[in-house]
Amino acid sequence: MAQVSYVCPSLRQKTDAFRGGLAKRGEEAVRHGCEYGEITAGFVCTTAEEEATGLPMHAMLTPAAISTLYGEGNRLPDGIRYILNTETSFPHTDRFGIRHPAAVLRWDDRVWLTEFVEMLVFISDHLGQPADAIVLHPGKAHGMTFSAMARAMRYIRDAYANACTRMPAVLMQNGYPSLIQSGNDIRDFWLTMQAQVPECCDTCGVLLDLSALDTAAHHAKVPLSTFLAPIPAAALKGFFLRPADENTDDTIPWESLFRGIRMLPHDALIIPDVRHPDETEEMLARCRAGLSPEPDE
Repeated sequence: MAQVSYVCPSLRQKTDAFRGGLAKRGEEAVRHGCEYGEITAGFVCTTAEEEATGLPMHAMLTPAAISTLYGEGNRLPDGIRYILNTETSFPHTDRFGIRHPAAVLRWDDRVWLTEFVEMLVFISDHLGQPADAIVLHPGKAHGMTFSAMARAMRYIRDAYANACTRMPAVLMQNGYPSLIQSGNDIRDFWLTMQAQVPECCDTCGVLLDLSALDTAAHHAKVPLSTFLAPIPAAALKGFFLRPADENTDDTIPWESLFRGIRMLPHDALIIPDVRHPDETEEMLARCRAGLSPEPDE
C-alpha cells in the first residue's frame, strides 16, 4: 500500500495579515495530524497586495514584498514541513478597476524561470526552511508545449535544490481551463516527462485535481470515467480531493478512486479540497476514511 501524507490546506483567514499567520498554520497542521502545511506562493493577486507592496497585479514577489505579505520575522515553527503552491494563473482586477488576464506562465523562458525560482527561494528563506514539494499549474499560454513544461519542472527542481540544499518533488496540477485538463492530456504530459526528464519521474509528476477533471469532463460532455481511464498510475504523485458525503449526488467513483490510491506502488500527497477553513477537519476525515485499508488488503 502506498504511504500517503496529508497536507493541511491554506485558506486566507480574515484575521491574517495578507499571507501571514504562519505560526497558526503550523499549529493547525499539527492539530489536524497533517505531515505538511500548504503555503501559497503565487504572484501579487489582490488589490490589497498591490497597495501593500507597490507591485502591479501578477508581479513576482520581491524580498521586501515577501516580508510584507508573510509577516516580518514570521517563520514557520520548527519541525513543520510544507509545500509551496505557486501561481494558479487566473484573471484579476487591479486597484484601478482594470481587469487583467491570467498571468502568462512562461515555462519555455529561462530568464523568467530563473526569476520564478528566485522568488520561491526568497519565500523559503523567509520561512526559515526549504519546501518538500512545489506545486505548479500549467497555465494557458498559447503555443506552450508539454516538452517545455517538463524541462521547466526539472530546472525548477534542480535550481531550487542548489539554492536550498533540499531536492523538492515538483508536481504539475491539472486544471480547467488549462493546458492539462483531460485524462489524455495527463497521459501525454507524463509520457513527455518520461522521454524528456526521466531522472525526475521517481518523485515528480502530476497532482490530480479530481474536481477540475470532473469539470473538464462535464464540459467535454463525456463521463468522468473517460477522462480517468487513460491516466497512468505512475504519474500520480498527489491528489487534490473533495470527497462527497453519502447523501450527496456525486458522479465521482470515490470507492474505486480510493482503492486505486491504496494500490499505488509509490508514496503520494493528499490535499483536501477545502472551500472554507471550517471544512478542513471534515474533509481530512473523509479522505482518511476512504484511504483506510480494507480488511483483505
